[in-house]
Amino acid sequence: MNSKEFQYPLPEEAIATEPVHPRRAAKMLVRTSEGEVSHHTFEALPDLLQREGVDGLWANDTKVLHARILATKTTGGGLEVFLLSPGSAPMESVLASSEPCRWKAMVRNAKRWTDGHASVTGTATHMTIEREARGEDGTWTVRLEWDSDATFAEVLEDLGKTPLPPYMRRAAVEGDKEDYQTVFAMAPGSVAAPTAGLHFDDTLLAELEAVGLPLGRLTLHVGAGTFKPLTEGAVEDHVMHAERCVVGRSNLEAMAHQSRRVATGTTSLRTLESLFWLAAHHRLHDEWLDRVPQRAPYGELDATCAEWGWTDQDALDHLLAQGPWRGGQLSFETQLMIVPGYKVRMVHGLITNFHQPGSTLLCLVAAFVGGSDWKDMYADALAKGYRFLSYGDGSLLLRS
Repeated sequence: MNSKEFQYPLPEEAIATEPVHPRRAAKMLVRTSEGEVSHHTFEALPDLLQREGVDGLWANDTKVLHARILATKTTGGGLEVFLLSPGSAPMESVLASSEPCRWKAMVRNAKRWTDGHASVTGTATHMTIEREARGEDGTWTVRLEWDSDATFAEVLEDLGKTPLPPYMRRAAVEGDKEDYQTVFAMAPGSVAAPTAGLHFDDTLLAELEAVGLPLGRLTLHVGAGTFKPLTEGAVEDHVMHAERCVVGRSNLEAMAHQSRRVATGTTSLRTLESLFWLAAHHRLHDEWLDRVPQRAPYGELDATCAEWGWTDQDALDHLLAQGPWRGGQLSFETQLMIVPGYKVRMVHGLITNFHQPGSTLLCLVAAFVGGSDWKDMYADALAKGYRFLSYGDGSLLLRS
């Protein structure tokens, strides 16, 4: 496949720059496994899932960091530093620490940052930023130090700005701190929101629970690589970014008793599918991967799983019995890239937004609905005035 196959015309006016209130009033396109399309709002989700016989609804509970820092250089000019990931220590320990830390970051107008020093002052904290090494990918390592005993998570809450995607073409405002965060966000670590979750609010969660569909939680910390466009040429030449996943044992036990699951968002789907390949690799090679590679499903392992008749239930049972549990959690990275031809193992349905042309997220949607069917679905949504991308409307896609 060529990356050109995942392009479509997206008018500027179709890109949502503000969210819908209430969240559950957003439009929802529903596509059945037979390809039939209907149009609703997210308020219809409990009834639709119940009629479909869904017995598990899963969402990503990652929390978006205020990772964009607007600092002042020693010369008086402005500087934008977008924090991507901690330099060496795990995200959780860095955010809980009051000690200076190093982060990989993108720096806007870095060429004009001549002396490599800057600072920013918030309501309770003053922080200094020192530029250190430059990476081969154009990012920088920066050292951050502040003048209080606050944790770094608290410092970011004070000093940082909501990292709205660049295609919104506007600065973040105070309301974005709540709007660009899912209602079930708990685990800080993302630099972009898992946007399918933005359609849920407390009212909708209560209605889902009332029909026997309480939300199951897992974690994938979304990295800036989610915005990286497909490499020109063959899709298989694209290098997929890695993201950290965490799944609790009690959640996996609940998952193992479900047969028709729905994933809220592409991040939840990638986490669930990665569990399958994590278990299958261990059974075949007797080793636990720290990172699920992007092409894990497209070679020997896929053929071997077919020979075994390896199912989602087999994978979950294997993980529960033999998984590398640490403190009741599975923690690993995934680079899994889902493209057309991929066979979805772990879920019956996917709730997702309408994604950018030429993105890995669009490849995943194409894989889920099959072939080029996504093009008709996206054209229909545009014709009916759906709002696209992060603050836009969404869809419920079902498979047989």
